[in-house]
Amino acid sequence: MISESLAFHVLGPFEVLVNAEPAVVQGRQRSVLAALALSANRVVSYRALTEYAWPEPPPSRNSLQTVVARLRRQLGTDTIVTVGPGYLLRVDPLAVDALRFRDLLRASRAAGEPAAELELLHQALALWRGDPLSDVPSDLLQREAAAELTEDLLSALERRLDLDLANGRHREVLAELRGLTSTYPLREALWQRLMLALHRGGRRADALEAYRSVATAVRDQLGLDPGRDLADLHQAILEDRASLAVPETAPASPTALVRPPRQLPSDIAGFAGRADHLATLDALIQPVAGRTPSAVVISAIDGAAGIGKTALAVHWAHRVSDRFPDGQLYLNLRGFGPGAPVPAADALDTALRSLNVPADRIPADLDARAAAFRSELAGRRLLILLDNARDSDHVRPLLPGSDSLVLITSRRQLRGLTAREGAQRITVGQLTTPEALSLLSAAVGAERVAREPAAAAGIVELCDRLPLTVRLAAEPAARHPSRPLGDLLSDLHHQRHRLDTFALDDAPTDLRAVFSWSYQALAAPAALLFALLGLHPGNDVSIGAAAALAGLDNRRAAALMDELVSTSMLERRSADRYEFHDLLREYAREVAETELTDRDRSAAIDRLLDWYVHTAANARERLSEYPHGMRLPAPHPGVTPAVFEDYPRAIGWWDSQRPAITAAVDLAVERGSHRHAAVLGELGWSYRYIRGHWAEMLRIGEVAVRSARLAGDPFLEAKVLNGLGTPYSRTGRIDDAINACRQALLLFERLDAPVEQVMCLINIGSSYNLSGRYEEAHETLAQALVLCPDAEPRGSEAMVLNNLAVAFNGLGRYADAARQARRAAAIFRDLNEPARLAYTLETEADAYAGQGDLAGAIAIYQDALHQAEQAGVTTLAVAIRRSLGKQLLADGRSGEARAVWTEALHVCVDRGDPEADHLRALLARLDLPTTSHH
Repeated sequence: MISESLAFHVLGPFEVLVNAEPAVVQGRQRSVLAALALSANRVVSYRALTEYAWPEPPPSRNSLQTVVARLRRQLGTDTIVTVGPGYLLRVDPLAVDALRFRDLLRASRAAGEPAAELELLHQALALWRGDPLSDVPSDLLQREAAAELTEDLLSALERRLDLDLANGRHREVLAELRGLTSTYPLREALWQRLMLALHRGGRRADALEAYRSVATAVRDQLGLDPGRDLADLHQAILEDRASLAVPETAPASPTALVRPPRQLPSDIAGFAGRADHLATLDALIQPVAGRTPSAVVISAIDGAAGIGKTALAVHWAHRVSDRFPDGQLYLNLRGFGPGAPVPAADALDTALRSLNVPADRIPADLDARAAAFRSELAGRRLLILLDNARDSDHVRPLLPGSDSLVLITSRRQLRGLTAREGAQRITVGQLTTPEALSLLSAAVGAERVAREPAAAAGIVELCDRLPLTVRLAAEPAARHPSRPLGDLLSDLHHQRHRLDTFALDDAPTDLRAVFSWSYQALAAPAALLFALLGLHPGNDVSIGAAAALAGLDNRRAAALMDELVSTSMLERRSADRYEFHDLLREYAREVAETELTDRDRSAAIDRLLDWYVHTAANARERLSEYPHGMRLPAPHPGVTPAVFEDYPRAIGWWDSQRPAITAAVDLAVERGSHRHAAVLGELGWSYRYIRGHWAEMLRIGEVAVRSARLAGDPFLEAKVLNGLGTPYSRTGRIDDAINACRQALLLFERLDAPVEQVMCLINIGSSYNLSGRYEEAHETLAQALVLCPDAEPRGSEAMVLNNLAVAFNGLGRYADAARQARRAAAIFRDLNEPARLAYTLETEADAYAGQGDLAGAIAIYQDALHQAEQAGVTTLAVAIRRSLGKQLLADGRSGEARAVWTEALHVCVDRGDPEADHLRALLARLDLPTTSHH
């Protein structure tokens, strides 16, 4: 019986009310009761409660029971119940202010109307009375629960501030924002809102001073530059952009992003000409019959390399960005240039992450990702710029369903999009002479062009009136304002005649002459780095990778990269991401081939591969505590791998460097550095497993196996073979998975490596379980269990036990399954591994369900669900909810079953998961006119 006379306040000093009167709860009782209240109606394990209440192990195993007995006497004997491996507080969820707060946040996100959303946010925030759990004597509970609640508070505050700012209440929120930025001086999102409020209130100087304050704090305390969003807002305030004004329309709907993506590259300084094309683009967003078009609008801009397609698209996008309140997405598809184009699936992955979709909610299948992308954009008005597309098929999966506008650039005429999707085509040609002269004037000064009109005209004609080449040719003249333009023209003539004619792809000009002029104007260290960057295999390069190529420290490499940016030889995309224009990349590669010796090129690539291998190893340590056991190549002098403080920074590095690492593996294979290729491929296994990149894991795994064999390292070969089993099994190739793992097992047996043998047997047993061959799984896993005493870490034993329990469930031996799963769960609790614990608890709950123990199954499924949500394992959470709902229904609790299945359905719809159909069927059965369900 749930008590209706109790209330728990944790959003501030901890307070317990019994019949509306404060109850005296002291010492360890406060810690235990606060932990139970935060997980009301869910099981909290004995171990977790003990750790919350006792910094050191308690003197007696009965200590926790004594605390709970006292609480029962005070709150009622039926309030705290023993369930399976822990205790559960039975109480109305609305009686716990933290749970009420989170319910209101969920309701606000689903409100469907800004005014309703704002009201719900006010109700939620009104529940806060101070720092959560501020007087609960548990450091562990403070670190875990209080920190999480505070983050929820800040997110809710930021969303409420966004709605206030959208309603023009920028003056009213200033004092609050001043206080918040003082309390949380490193939270850049709050500073962004303060800067915007100051700017909208006519206090532009104060807004810029606020930026200087937070930038100084971030650099001094973290050693980092301010984030991209903060830096972009600072630039927008400097330019007094119209997009920063108070919107005339109603505030964005709650389905819109709290922080809309603002990904457009910087606008081109001194953009000139293209008036006709800009007018054509303007017409795309003109209201029709007084209404803004609701269908997706597509414009495809084509033209030769270097002709200014991207510059036109970016410039126009900046002009109209305020017309797209839900943000702007930018994706460089790299359809032309070095390396392979970005696959549509990868581009969708990037886009969904930019829309704040959690990584574990992004489907693996291309069609499912495209559907999820369309769902995320439904009801939003975004501008999407797809740069450098290969062909029409390359971009089709990236097209939204409605409301947004898509700009596409390509060297090809995308006639397929015109025919099928109704795209507006624009073909960009060379600048007119007046347009080219205007561009030159913007770079070197109008007075100089007016003073030497003939020389200026000669310069732009030698550049074939291409925007890229005009800007590059103008760069040295801009640096030397006293130098006559006639000298520049003479030098450019000399370079053009001295060098071979050079045409890159479809570029209608002698580009090498212009590129060479800019290259030769560089100081020697920057020129050397430019050439070395031509050796990098990826499409963008980080400061760390550039430093490794040049054998420099990061600070010096960053300074040289910025020098290349300042001379237009390189483009900076973010704080640690630089890109070449694809034509300049080709030129850099040619310079590397002609001006660097074979020895210098080889040494640079060796350093680069070393840097990727050792940085990847450092990042992997934060993703998995299980040692990889591989012998890494010794790094060459001048290599300083990056290190990572925590899991988010490590996985963020993998996310940003994933294409470059894949390219580095291929480069290592190409040059015969097979140990580098195999080790780097295997070091990415944990990351690809977490992100679900099965196709990439499969391709890299097969490459790594071949390289490991060529490297002559049996341990490495076995390691990558065993890793290859996972993508085989995940893509339905069960026999291939078992065969690869058995080959690995034989090698590990010869090498007397019991830990690795256990991992092979686990993978084989798991593959048998997936294919329903439970007897073979049992035999394999029993063999693994024999090896476990010699195989540390303990997590290996727990993985064996859980897979063995899965086999027992398949064989109908539910008591055996429950026993083995409980053993595994105890180990994972000790190791504090919530994701693996969730899988194990699901297995244990399946066993209880198989025995017909509804109460036991429901309690453990609920614990499993809690652990899965804590670990962010969304797919598992869906499976658990499906099973939990069936048990609740069998127990006559159809309303709870409906709620559980509905929540799972929402997740599946968001992910584009085909499991949604199964859940819809389960929910439909609840509505059938029958009194029983089977």
